[in-house]
Amino acid sequence: MNNFNEENINSQAEDSQPWLMTYADMMTLLFAFFVLLYSMSSPDPVKMAAMEDAIAKEAGIEGELKSQNQIKEELEEIIETTGVKNEAIVIKDPRGVAIELDGDICFESASTQIQKNLEMVLNKVAEKLLISEGDFRMVIVEGHTDSQKIPKELKNYFPTNWELSAARASSVVNYLIEQGVNSGRLQASGYADRWPADISWFDVRSGKVNDTVISEQNKTKQQMNKNRRIKIVFTNN
Repeated sequence: MNNFNEENINSQAEDSQPWLMTYADMMTLLFAFFVLLYSMSSPDPVKMAAMEDAIAKEAGIEGELKSQNQIKEELEEIIETTGVKNEAIVIKDPRGVAIELDGDICFESASTQIQKNLEMVLNKVAEKLLISEGDFRMVIVEGHTDSQKIPKELKNYFPTNWELSAARASSVVNYLIEQGVNSGRLQASGYADRWPADISWFDVRSGKVNDTVISEQNKTKQQMNKNRRIKIVFTNN
């Protein structure tokens, strides 16, 4: 009897409000549409971090960790004070904020010996951003090369650009550890020539970088110098 009454009531409600089912379908479709839009978007990590900082401040839970905006400003100041404005740039990255340093100020050709200008930048980065108690966010050091092949006389040390790029990233990580940076925060990654400087993180991850793209991105000396770089990513977590 109770089941009959409930079904009867539901049927009466539907009859008296015929728009209700259409409205519910429309809301479901709108929700799916906005989820799809968000999945296709590329959120700005710096703006997202700024929004998170503002929310935390209003909620009274502002921490001592530097925000992505603060890290970006510190990196720009380091570039200015060390005089490497023409060889370094601060960029947005889906993982956080990054500084990219052109190859000419980092290493000599086919070498893993850190040059003085890179040492100067790393000293400032370590002092201002990486030696901080309670900050356990990952810092990724990436080594990148141009598409030139390893000289024959060096193949015993670096069979391919993969080994060279990884060794250069490791040299930077080791140097930062010597400056007192917590090794548990640091990660060294080598990308060889497979991530040209003008190619986005999304294109790399989606498999759009092939030999043709790499050839196009290494046509000039300027392109090759830009590709032959060290990149340090300050992640969100």
